[in-house]
Amino acid sequence: MEAFVGILVDTLNSMIQKESGLLCGVATDMEKLARLLSTIKAVLEDAEQKQFTDKAIQLWFQKLNGVAYEIDDVLDDYAAEASRVKYKNSGCFSLMCYPIAGNLVFRHRIGTRMKEILEKFNAIADERIKLGLIDQKRGSNHFQVDSTGTRETGSLLKEPDLVLGRDEAKDEIVKILVNQVRDNQNVSVLPIVGVGGLGKTTLAQLVFNDERIAKHFEPKLWVWVSEDFNVKRIIKALINSIRGTPVEELELDPLQRKLQGLLRGKRYLVVLDDVWNENLEEWEKLKSVLECGSRGSSIIMTTRMEKVATIMGTLQTYYLSSLSENQCWSLFRQRAFGRQEAEEYPNLVVIGKEIVKKCGGVPLAAKALGGFLRFKRQENEWNSVKCSEIWNLPQDTTHILPALRLSYLNLPVELRGCFAYCAAFPKGYEFEIEEVIYLWMANGLLSSNETMEVEDVGVAVLTELYYRSLFQAVKEDEFGNALTFKMHDLVHDLARSVMEAKHGGTESNRTMILGMPDDQLTVAFPITITGIDQCFSFLSKCGSLRALKVMSYNKQLLHAISKLKHLRHLDLSRSLIVELPNSICDLWNLQILNLNDCLILWSLPKGMRFLRNLRHLCLHGCWSLTHMPSGIGKLTCLRTLGMVVPSGKKGFRLSELRDLNMLRGGLTIMHLERIEDKKDAEEACLIKKQSLHGLNLYWDSERMIQRYNDEEVLEALKPRPNLQLLRVLGFNGSSFPSWISTVTEVVVHESAAEYIVGVQESTAAAAAMSPSLKQLELENMPNLKGMLGREVQGTPGVFSQLQSLSFKDCPMLTLPLPRLLSLKELCVDRCPNMAWASISNLTALKELTIKHSPELDSLPEEGLRGLASLRELHLVRCYNLVSLSMGTKALKSLTRLCINGSHATALPEEVKHLPALQKLELQSFSNLTSLPDWFGDHLTSLQDLTLKYCPLETLPSSIQKMTTLQHLTIFRCYRLGRQCKRGGEEWHKIKHIPDLKIEN
Repeated sequence: MEAFVGILVDTLNSMIQKESGLLCGVATDMEKLARLLSTIKAVLEDAEQKQFTDKAIQLWFQKLNGVAYEIDDVLDDYAAEASRVKYKNSGCFSLMCYPIAGNLVFRHRIGTRMKEILEKFNAIADERIKLGLIDQKRGSNHFQVDSTGTRETGSLLKEPDLVLGRDEAKDEIVKILVNQVRDNQNVSVLPIVGVGGLGKTTLAQLVFNDERIAKHFEPKLWVWVSEDFNVKRIIKALINSIRGTPVEELELDPLQRKLQGLLRGKRYLVVLDDVWNENLEEWEKLKSVLECGSRGSSIIMTTRMEKVATIMGTLQTYYLSSLSENQCWSLFRQRAFGRQEAEEYPNLVVIGKEIVKKCGGVPLAAKALGGFLRFKRQENEWNSVKCSEIWNLPQDTTHILPALRLSYLNLPVELRGCFAYCAAFPKGYEFEIEEVIYLWMANGLLSSNETMEVEDVGVAVLTELYYRSLFQAVKEDEFGNALTFKMHDLVHDLARSVMEAKHGGTESNRTMILGMPDDQLTVAFPITITGIDQCFSFLSKCGSLRALKVMSYNKQLLHAISKLKHLRHLDLSRSLIVELPNSICDLWNLQILNLNDCLILWSLPKGMRFLRNLRHLCLHGCWSLTHMPSGIGKLTCLRTLGMVVPSGKKGFRLSELRDLNMLRGGLTIMHLERIEDKKDAEEACLIKKQSLHGLNLYWDSERMIQRYNDEEVLEALKPRPNLQLLRVLGFNGSSFPSWISTVTEVVVHESAAEYIVGVQESTAAAAAMSPSLKQLELENMPNLKGMLGREVQGTPGVFSQLQSLSFKDCPMLTLPLPRLLSLKELCVDRCPNMAWASISNLTALKELTIKHSPELDSLPEEGLRGLASLRELHLVRCYNLVSLSMGTKALKSLTRLCINGSHATALPEEVKHLPALQKLELQSFSNLTSLPDWFGDHLTSLQDLTLKYCPLETLPSSIQKMTTLQHLTIFRCYRLGRQCKRGGEEWHKIKHIPDLKIEN
């Protein structure tokens, strides 16, 4: 709320300074309002801390929110009116030129509303005094430290009998501290990270009290740090812990020397519990004092915040997982029934197991709810807890939300509203990065600053909430970057409790989800309205709506939506919409229009140019879009433009992209065969769009008309250097422009090109180029003969950085591969005329994959000899391959061999010449009934053997000699699988292998 009020103050002051013409007669009231808002803002931190226990402050917050939203609506009306005036006056930016009559009407309307708001706000400001709210002068902490000591921890377990499910985690950490870091010269710091109540302190206590730790470390010290990371206090606590008596009051320097004197030369263990400090300098002050022990000295620190772990940790962070539902039930049962047998109350057991689902694997919640029901034996009492939300339960006895609330109160003010807003999502909902940022933007919870755009601020907020364990990553990309997030159920309860306290659940008038199966309307906060007429009636009362998601298409509904003048975010994604009505273009304030995956959408409204505030036009997956209106180039606020379609002289032209240089993310250009003039492509100025990461260039592969040369069009569409991804589809040129070398990854499908580089580069061009091409994928290119034209000499710089190369369905590929000195991965799929001997040029190759090559009966001996760096060889559906050739003797470094699909009756003999082989996978060998006798004698490095879909009947006796073999998987090798079960005929051959997976 404080951040939202701050944004309102800034907006008001900006309007007062810039637009005196339109505000004449109203400016005085606006100035008063700005001062009142600043006064209110000063006491919001105090109100934040008291709201959860003081009902009167909750009601005050709700009034404040209601009036703040009214102010926001007025300012929104003003901004829209100001923008319209500027637009109508064709570049006249002074509102003094606004027609007198219109000016007076608007000023009267604004003035009346402002006076009403001022009255309400004066009352709210007066009430703050009665409630005793004060201006807190805060330092680095964002909330008051718990002075009661109820959260203070020590090294002794309170209830050792109530610790479940942490033995494995304890053993893992003990082994790290005792075995792995025992010889480390510098002090090792192991962070334990998890959401509040998950058991981080308990785990640290288990480790601290383990016998192995006691034998290994001396001394062992425990400090509860909490929010106040005071270096002097922590040092005193450590000294007190060693000496057993309070240290005298001294300055910092003698305390530092005293502690070092006590620790010097000793292998100590320090636990810093409940750390919140994000100040690297403060940590360095403490760390420098502790760097005096002997080898293997270690620190365990527990925190809810990954950022803290990043600052302090030297070892890999230990992320504490949730307990299983069964473990939670055991904790709950012990607390709820005590020594009584739960079986005496079968009905309560059924209800209790439902209650445990609320706990989300958090032991604090399981113990708290069990304790709350300890002396309650009536079914209605237990059902009441089952049906209640966590935040509605008595907090003085459950302690769940107060424990979690620390994470909320520790948030910087600009993050609190964003966090609480996520209560609008259902529990367990997975949200994408852009999805939540767009909703924050629409609701005025984010603002740009001098160095960051509002979207980047949103990414920073989301990242911070993730680092504070309030968001959990669900899906990640291949590089480990989070793609989707969700909130733990209890964290969702926390967000909902904040939303209830501040808004009374009325946030639904700002964000709405419309789903209309069976003419039923649902919104983010549960409301159900039956009947299409009532839906429209309800929408007409939602004038303040900022974000709307429509789950199913209704033409009448879209016309009703066009009257929601404050709407900033309209999400019609995945709907069966065919065309948008032109009335949608009346939504002057619209910032986000999400049409992603509207698969049958074929056109956009002609008035799109009027949506001057539009920042994100999301059109991913709108493959039926055949035409776009002109005027898109006037939407200069655009940051996302998912797709454009050249549409002739009266429609959209590529030259309209000229001034849209703030575009980011990906851009798809469809129907490039419609380009009539190379100049139109050049004027798109893609090279100036520095934030563009991906570019998809598509020609219709079944085109009937060719209006311009594809090669010249592609040359003209040169993007900025170091573009991350370029996809080209349907290109009819014979070769590609040299600028593709400046793209990191290039994917070409359905192209008629004969070569990738068809002409020799000039010396000057080669010198000017800074190649960054690392990954090249070529698929369904029926005319491709080779990577280089015949007249191209040597290996051009375009491929100097290439690391991954893939050919698929290239039947004319006959020319040898050039020397690709950086290439590490090569995949060849359905290329029957491949010049296999040329792979010997790939001296850096680490992984080779050959697919669907029935023409091969053996691998080329001369080709393998140069592959001394090869680590992995994958042979997929090369059915007639019976020999790997003697060239495999050169593959002394090969560690993984996968053969999937073969008609061979025996494993190729050459496999015995792979001394470094660690992993062997054999799949779909339709005629393989046994492995050779030499198997265990020669594959002395093998660690992992996988056998799938093979008619194997027996294993060689020599497999018993394979002491290195750690993992054996037998999957749907039916006869062998039965024989290898415990007690089967083959069991004695494999019983020594630690990890066995046999599944029929």
